[in-house]
Amino acid sequence: MFTYSLTGLEIKAAADGPEEVEENETTARSAVYQVLGAFFSAPDREHYDRAREGLWTKELTEAASLLPFAFEVGGAVLATDVDPDRYTAEYTRLFGAGCSEAIQQGAEDRDAVEAKLHREYEYFGLGVSDRQRAADELATECDFMQYLCFREAATGSDRLRASYRRAQRDFLDRHLLSWVPDMVMSATALEPDAVYSWGLDRLDTFLHSDLDYVTAQLDG
Repeated sequence: MFTYSLTGLEIKAAADGPEEVEENETTARSAVYQVLGAFFSAPDREHYDRAREGLWTKELTEAASLLPFAFEVGGAVLATDVDPDRYTAEYTRLFGAGCSEAIQQGAEDRDAVEAKLHREYEYFGLGVSDRQRAADELATECDFMQYLCFREAATGSDRLRASYRRAQRDFLDRHLLSWVPDMVMSATALEPDAVYSWGLDRLDTFLHSDLDYVTAQLDG
């Protein structure tokens, strides 16, 4: 059985339907967003330990096992040649003040970006957990996609299923794919260490592949 696990968002108004569903190709998409969101959160010691032990690649491999499209995770990538301080410093070197839409786009009014995102989250009964994440952080935006995919898997209504898919397509187009590719390009140009290089490539590949998949489902 599969359920969502949110860190940047919290449930304000629960949607109808089960809170656990059988694992399938749609829950696999939800699970991949969960892992990617966690990976691109500001690293702590647990984050470092997972990198040192190769657990990020293991978790992503497990999450992606039922995906309905090809997605190459690659072999284990371990942070064996850096200590925790250097690992944290590498995140700052690559992403500056953080992995967030407004920061990476150089938006003059971050509040306006976040307000727009708040409205989109609230439409689906979600609120931002301000103690954990900002509305425009990559982890929060991945949380939203994780939740939308889960709700698609949980509903028995063809109409609602299509509605969740449209929301996924629109959010990828308007938000994640409006800034993540540029962030990936900028960070890759800095020649990141092996773990972050792997993560950046997996993130960019998955977002584009997922948009192609959702678009095809809606057009089909």
